[in-house]
Amino acid sequence: MLKVLDWYFSNDMTFLNDALRILSRQHDGVEIIGAATGENISKFAQNDFDVILAIGAKKIGMSEVIQAANKFNLPEEKLLGDWVVRTPGFTLEKYRCLQNSNLSILAVNCMGGILSNTLGLPFRSPFINFYLSGADFIKFLSKPHEYLAEKLIYREHKLNSTKTIEFPVVALGDILINMVHYKSFEDSVEAWKKRKTRINWDNLFIMTWTTSHKELEQFDALPYAKKVCFVPFKSDLDSAWYLEHGLKEKFPMYVHFVIETTRGNMFYYDPFDMLLYGKKTPLIEM
Repeated sequence: MLKVLDWYFSNDMTFLNDALRILSRQHDGVEIIGAATGENISKFAQNDFDVILAIGAKKIGMSEVIQAANKFNLPEEKLLGDWVVRTPGFTLEKYRCLQNSNLSILAVNCMGGILSNTLGLPFRSPFINFYLSGADFIKFLSKPHEYLAEKLIYREHKLNSTKTIEFPVVALGDILINMVHYKSFEDSVEAWKKRKTRINWDNLFIMTWTTSHKELEQFDALPYAKKVCFVPFKSDLDSAWYLEHGLKEKFPMYVHFVIETTRGNMFYYDPFDMLLYGKKTPLIEM
């Protein structure tokens, strides 16, 4: 039986019942050894528990939960977001393994950040809230250390597809990066510089998408052990991960949706096996 300490960050109970049901099923029951809010968590610090279940903290993210835990000398390795438990393929063993892996996710667009937020993982990549073309991403991956040594150069500000948000476009050597979630060039550069120092080159996961067979072949040839390219067609290439979708022009947005469980979409593949081992474990029949 799993001993759980509940830690309430808000009154959002969206994920709680599902999380407790999943944990109970996987561990022959759950024993709630306490319930805390705010600073009264400190009185439970010496209790015997296996998990501190962070409840209602999805919006603030796991980094804020970790900071709060450190303030009260709570064991970081026992923290668990209630929303994370709902992720298809979740087991506590695999999740702890993923937490301890110090994984860096390098993604062509925001899906790396979405996946990190969904799984409560820290950002160990500069490619958060940015996007590149598939061709430029492959260029970067062909000699990443050389590109990271380059200085970001401001090119222009551009409007997003709905013409509601303006963001800076920068050059990194001969590739362009769209800093889509930043208003100023200065803020985007600061985020880039800070996050590029966090890359764990010993454990990389590379993620992109394409609707082009040729681009898939170029990506597949890159020398990375764990790399995934989501495609709307079937392929025998190891890095090709098929997602069934009929409209190629809408495929990029579809990729975003299938890796965000809170939108009600199902993962096609076990994300824990994917990130830990680069292993394709289908969760639905295709």
